[in-house]
Amino acid sequence: MVLIKKEDSLSFDEYGALKTLARIKKKHGSIRLSSSELGEMLLASQQTASRLLIKMEERGFIKRVLTGKKQNITLEEKGINALYEEMAELSDLLGIMENFSISGTVSSGLGEGRYYVSKKPYVVQFSEKLGIIPYPGTLNVKILSEDESKLRMLRANEGILIEGFESDDRTYGDVKAFGCRIKNVECAAIFPYRSVYKDIIEIISSEYLREKLSLNDGDLVKIDFTIRN
Repeated sequence: MVLIKKEDSLSFDEYGALKTLARIKKKHGSIRLSSSELGEMLLASQQTASRLLIKMEERGFIKRVLTGKKQNITLEEKGINALYEEMAELSDLLGIMENFSISGTVSSGLGEGRYYVSKKPYVVQFSEKLGIIPYPGTLNVKILSEDESKLRMLRANEGILIEGFESDDRTYGDVKAFGCRIKNVECAAIFPYRSVYKDIIEIISSEYLREKLSLNDGDLVKIDFTIRN
């Protein structure tokens, strides 16, 4: 279930350190501490804590700014994603099924999703795996800030694999999809596997959703998901 590539996976000790840093951030709003202080929290030596921080920074999970004997630490996008991916893996191991909704506003713009619904090998898989022959376009929904944690949790799950392919000496990457509903209309959220986080969900459907649901830019919509692990 975890989507971190194997070479980017965290060790048990690194996960422990990362979660400790996240707890500090949640409690105090920022992270400022010495290697010795982190070592005490981890029941480890100062040297061990220092090595963990250096290694995590080198691999892009955190960023450090040394100020005297202490350091200001920021969780990078890769580190935040690692925590959500661990949550998804635990849900998978425990067989948890979760229903939740993500809300946002309809927005304009040509997203990546429009590209995927124009390629026949993707369209065939959308039909076979999702039961959707997609309308040639996507509904872009900009997620409300209070629902961004739900979006991160969604993206951390494995989803339904839409396999990439090669054509005309080009490689088209894998896509993951999640079945969902907007006002009881069946649709799917799609994300390229190798994509950075952004606060936009692109929705495909057999229907022209703007017309079917009378949606305009700025309208609030709720997207309902059921994640089966």
